[in-house]
Amino acid sequence: MVYIPPPSKSAFIQLGDYVPKVGIYTNPGVVAEKKDDGTIVIDTNKDSIKQYHRHSITTGLTPSEKEIFNDIMDDVMSMGENSERIIELQKRIDSLKSTPKNKKVSDFLRNEQAQLIRWSKDLPRVYNTMPEKLR
Repeated sequence: MVYIPPPSKSAFIQLGDYVPKVGIYTNPGVVAEKKDDGTIVIDTNKDSIKQYHRHSITTGLTPSEKEIFNDIMDDVMSMGENSERIIELQKRIDSLKSTPKNKKVSDFLRNEQAQLIRWSKDLPRVYNTMPEKLR
C-alpha cells in the first residue's frame, strides 16, 4: 500500500484569493504571490484587494475567471436601474452557461443577480432552462 499525503491547503490557494486576516493584528488582503517553498505573500493594500474583488469576494475563481467576472460586473453596474442590471446579468449568465469551463463564473454571477433581486425586489423577464427542471 502506498501512502499519498493529502494536498496541502496552499495547493487550493490561488493568486488574488481574499484573506480576511493573517494574524491577530493584520488587515485583510489578497494572495499576491505563491512561492516555490509553499509560502504565500499577502498584500493588504486596498487597491490590490479591489483589483480582484471589486464587486464581491471572488475567492475560488482563478485570476482569469476573476477578470471575466469583474469585467461583466463593471458593465452591468454601469447601467442605471437594477431591473436593467438583472436582465443583463441573466443574458450574460445564459451565454456563459453554454461553455462548461465558465460554470464557476456563471455561478458567481448568479449570486450577484440574487443579491440584486433581493435589493430591488424585481425578477428577470426571460429565463433559459432545461425542460426537465420545470415543475
